[in-house]
Amino acid sequence: MASVRLENIKKVFEGGVVAVHEMNLEVKDKEFVVLVGPSGCGKSTTLRMIAGLEEISSGDLYIDSQLVNDVQPKDRDIAMVFQNYALYPHMTVYENMAFGLQLRKFPKSEIEQRVKEAATILDIELLLDRKPKALSGGQRQRVAVGRAIVRKPKVFLFDEPLSNLDAKLRVQMRTEISKLHQRLEATMIYVTHDQTEAMTMGDKIVLMKDGHVQQIDSPLKIYNHPNNKFVAGFIGSPAMNLMSGTIVKTKSLQFVVHGTGEKLPIPKKDAARLKSRAGKEVILGLRPEHISLAVGKQSSNTMTKMEVNVEVVEPMGNEVYVYFSMKKKSDQFIARLSTESEPKVGKSIDLNFDMSRAHFFDAATERAI
Repeated sequence: MASVRLENIKKVFEGGVVAVHEMNLEVKDKEFVVLVGPSGCGKSTTLRMIAGLEEISSGDLYIDSQLVNDVQPKDRDIAMVFQNYALYPHMTVYENMAFGLQLRKFPKSEIEQRVKEAATILDIELLLDRKPKALSGGQRQRVAVGRAIVRKPKVFLFDEPLSNLDAKLRVQMRTEISKLHQRLEATMIYVTHDQTEAMTMGDKIVLMKDGHVQQIDSPLKIYNHPNNKFVAGFIGSPAMNLMSGTIVKTKSLQFVVHGTGEKLPIPKKDAARLKSRAGKEVILGLRPEHISLAVGKQSSNTMTKMEVNVEVVEPMGNEVYVYFSMKKKSDQFIARLSTESEPKVGKSIDLNFDMSRAHFFDAATERAI
């Protein structure tokens, strides 16, 4: 397998539209890297530049330490799996998987060995004589992955390969691709708009927005230490609660929520870096799992009880998503509560806000403080 390195890669389309801005990324040998972000953020364009399907406007691209800017796609030793499978409808599964090897004049015996080996890995041995129209979406995706495996490329590229599958099959295929990565010990670059896929599959996540890289980190690092407000709001399901307010210093530092006057204590661990922000506007971020039903008094000086109005209740089986608003504030927030809480729409409940898990962002730059 191989490493992939992007140095100041930029893509400008006709009309001066910049799709990717000076991107720097290193994908190590055998690493599984996920490019994630909303539609139009430049992740698929980046993947297509690595594949050679899009011309690089400026910057350098290296595969296995070799500069490949001007190398044809067929000579880059990569294999790509597309969203729409891209199977030949008139060919059988076997013929689809063998076709690329036949073009490269591989011996018939080796082609047969590679196809059967890939079919065994993907559990599609019984489908080799069928044509794509006789396959389910999940089976077609396995064939598309198998066609990539038989090539034994240096790098596997996946462009939103699961977006056409139903929810249950997506979860199953997610697991299978992760196991495939471990089994092949392959270098894989995977594009998705689904942050759950990114969190569960990647060794490293590259989060993009408007052609700019927002953060490159491990899934847990991105989840627990987001670089900015966008990263905080994009990663996590349900999304992080974000509320604007002002840092106020009385006996201790407090965060006063705009529009409500509600005061939330700032823990000692955060006080030193927030002290200079007294009197200034900041954004507070708190994940739904760090808001709990209040029973009795607040349990610590970082846990604050607040009365809120329940607007929507979504039972999820093992937990309940409660959408709520604060007094005098129409903004809607969300808490993940246990099923025993039994909140009622239109009623008031007391919630504890665990401020020891709070994140703070600059109101102007939206960078983490």
